[in-house]
This record gives sequence, structure tokens and C-alpha cells, in this order.
Amino acid sequence: MSISIFSRSILALGLGLLATGCIENPAAEACGLGCPAEGIAEGNASITGVASVDSFFAAVVRFDKAALEVKAGVDAELRAIAVSLGLDAGASAAEIRAELTSKFGEAIEGGLKVTYAPPRCTVDAKVAIDATAKCDAEVDPGMVAVECKGTCTVDASASASCDASATVVCKGTAPELKCDGSCTGTCELGGSLQCNGTCNGTCNGDCSVTGPDGSCAGECMGECEGTCELKAGAECDGKCQGSCEYKPADGQCEAGAEVRCEASAEASASCDGSCDGEVVPPKAKAECEASVEAEAKMQAQCTPPSLEILWQWRGDFADADARAEFKAWVEGFRGRYASLLAASARAKLVLEAGAGIGDAAVDLVPAMEAAITAKGELLAAIRLSCAVTEIDSVGALIQSGTGALSGSVTAVGEISAALAGG
Repeated sequence: MSISIFSRSILALGLGLLATGCIENPAAEACGLGCPAEGIAEGNASITGVASVDSFFAAVVRFDKAALEVKAGVDAELRAIAVSLGLDAGASAAEIRAELTSKFGEAIEGGLKVTYAPPRCTVDAKVAIDATAKCDAEVDPGMVAVECKGTCTVDASASASCDASATVVCKGTAPELKCDGSCTGTCELGGSLQCNGTCNGTCNGDCSVTGPDGSCAGECMGECEGTCELKAGAECDGKCQGSCEYKPADGQCEAGAEVRCEASAEASASCDGSCDGEVVPPKAKAECEASVEAEAKMQAQCTPPSLEILWQWRGDFADADARAEFKAWVEGFRGRYASLLAASARAKLVLEAGAGIGDAAVDLVPAMEAAITAKGELLAAIRLSCAVTEIDSVGALIQSGTGALSGSVTAVGEISAALAGG
């Protein structure tokens, strides 16, 4: 991050004003003021007392914390997977990948087949509004709105609705269990039907995974009698026992259903709930844009996806107990891998936030220079010159957090490669 030259230039300006003021008025109380004993490296963002500047430093501090939080989550899942494989808890991602490849090779043909929808990451509109108000005192939180380029989940308790530019999508219990859309969960088949997922029952065709009693517990290459654990976003020809996502003809959802507002392509819609997509914060001072966007991304919540894992047994891996043990292990692994995917998705958002903060650090320098000039007073010079000493720490914190997050994303990639047979 090339900000050292800018740092030196504004430091000279701040110290010049400070020196001039103290020479002209050596008894001024301001001359005895110093910078905070702790800076952003110690987690303190209250450097200047100027909201727009300190909001930037607060975003830097939160980035460092968010990076460590995501890394800790990934490390915890990796440790659990390593222990389940009989490895030391501190095994590296490469060692875990090698052991996974070995385990799969002993029991199945062609590796695991894993299907899932991408993890869903949402940002609460209130986060962006609050961050904007903290940075820009002229913004009234109760009078501004956030726009969402994607899908906004509306808080039903607030009796909110979608604006005219968005499409209403409902998610909840299907009316009479008949889902005219995509069903998530289990589909109770009324007879022998195609199963777009895992067939639990009788498969009139080839089944990829069979239980100890001979029943199907995998992908059915034919028709299934029983229940079907659907793939994400699949249709259900029977009764949807999970949640149904559908577009109501009259634009009204069933009571208790989750209401989502889908913006049209390349457009955005007003959102006062949680946004699954790009958040467009309220208008504020230009110097607030980077910190507000970063706060929104860093506080995003990513939900682990629903995974379907299928495989074909090796012909010489026929022991019923061994198969049952492998299936039980897969069930535990499925939850941990889903959590890793969610953590990886959040890591990418936090990385984007860090990149935005890094770019904004250079733009912050002329903003501080303008603020000192506009204030034209010694106290402002002292406070803002304190910020200059923190500028170089910004680069160090972002580089540290970025390194940690990049390592976590790489680790998740190692696990994914093992599942793909690599």
C-alpha cells in the first residue's frame, strides 16, 4: 500500500501548524495534548474525534477482528475433520487432503459427488444505516433507506412489503404441501416417481448407495418409492415436507411465510431487511463510502448450504459394518464441510472489504488535509496529525488480516480438491 509519501506530507502539515501555534501561544492548553496512548494496532479507533476519520479507523480495526474470527472458525472445522480421520488436531490442510483421498480410495469408486447451492450471505440493512449515521452526523437513520442489488428478505413483523420494482417470492410451508416452486428438505413421493436427490426407500433402477437392509440411500437411476431428500432448488412432485419457495400469483405470501423481494437484473430495490447481494448504502459524505461498504461486508452472515453427498461403493468394500461406519463418518463430515464453505464465502467478503479499505487509505490523506485547512485551528491540527501516525499501521493490519484469510480460503480449497478426486 503506497501511502508513506502521503503520510509524510500531511504529517509535515500537521506538525507545522502545531509548532506555529505553540510558538505563538506556548501557554495554550492544546500544546500539552498528545495522541492516544493506544492506536489501531491495539484496537483503538478513537484517534481524532472527527467522525469520518475515526469511522475509517474503526473499519480497519473491525477488519482485523473479522479476519481472525473467520480464520478461527476455519481452523476449528479443520481440527475436527483431522481428528475424525485419526490425524493430529494440528494437521495441515495438505495432510488432511491426503488422508481424505486415501479414505475415499479405500471405500468408493470415483470420489464423492457433492452438490449444493452456494452459501447464502446476507447483510442487515440496519448495519449499513448505522455505519452511515456514525460516519456522517448529517444523516438521520430514520429517514434513509438501503438499496439491495439481489434479494431482500423482509421483516414480516414490520408488515413491510416489496416496492413496485421487485418480484415477491415466498418461502415457507407450501399450501396443502403442494409446492409450485422449489422445495428444500424432504419430498414425500406419492407412488413411484423420479427423485431429484437422495432416494430413501425402493429404487426401481440402479442406486448409488444401498443400506445394510438393501434399501436405497443414494441417487436412484430410475424411479423411487418412499421419500426423496431433494437437491437444493429442486421441484417436488409429491408432498413438500420441507420449505417451499414460490412466487405467488397475487403477490401475497401465506401467513408466517418469509417474504423476499427480488430486484430485477442490473437493478436495485429498497430494502429494510437483510440483503442477499450487493448493498447500496444511503448517500453520505464521500469519505464515508469506503468505511460503510466495508462494515456491511464484514458483518455479513453466511449460512452453511444444504449438501447432498453421493458415491458408488467399491466392489471389494462389501462389509456391512464398514459401510455403515463410512456412512456415519460422511454424515459428520457433511456438516463440517458445509461450515467451511460458509466460512470461505464470508472470508471472500471480508477480503473485498479489506481491499476497499486499503484503496480508501490513500484518499483519506487529502480528506484529512482539507479538514485541517478548513478548521484552521490548533486543536484540529493536533487531533488530525495524530491520525497521520496511524496511517502506516493501516497497511500492516490489512496485510496481516489478508494473509490469514487467504490461508483459510486456500485450506478450504484443499478439502474441496480431495472431494473432487484431486
